[in-house]
Amino acid sequence: MEGPSAENIRFGERVKERRTELGLSLRDLAELTDLSTTFLSALERGQANPTLASARRIAFALKVPLHRLLADSSDGDVVVTKNRRRQMLFPDSHVRYEILTPQLTRKMVLFQVSVPPEAGNIMQQPLAEPTEECIVVLEGEIEIQVAGQTYQLETGDSIYFENRLMESIRATGGKAAEYLSAVVRPL
Repeated sequence: MEGPSAENIRFGERVKERRTELGLSLRDLAELTDLSTTFLSALERGQANPTLASARRIAFALKVPLHRLLADSSDGDVVVTKNRRRQMLFPDSHVRYEILTPQLTRKMVLFQVSVPPEAGNIMQQPLAEPTEECIVVLEGEIEIQVAGQTYQLETGDSIYFENRLMESIRATGGKAAEYLSAVVRPL
């Protein structure tokens, strides 16, 4: 039996650190997220894998963007080689986020996202802080809803919007989609 992964341990540590910073108990966080205290406790110890939905609910309750919980602030490099990209894979949806920027605590963060069509809408909640986002489709097709408008994007297309206005995003066309997402937030 494998022990907790380094990514899960770091994610759990950041959740606990932020929860403590806000003066929240595990019970408080459980109420805010509709997740059990048992699950949250295991998550903080790195012994549970969050789903995409639960990770986003936790980030929203803690009033931080998900990428901040994934940050590795000890990494001061300016280059991220392909084989050293941090990844977050959500087994429930098979959505994979690769983090292309070395530090997630900066103003801009760049992700490469892979979304299978069966994942459906991967947008759970808007980010907790105001951000702007630019998405460029690398492969496949995505449908994105922003402020009540639906946009169909194909390979090579891009869209720029305020993240708080995004309502949904999904792969379409019956195959997986890959896109780059640049998220810019105020310092």
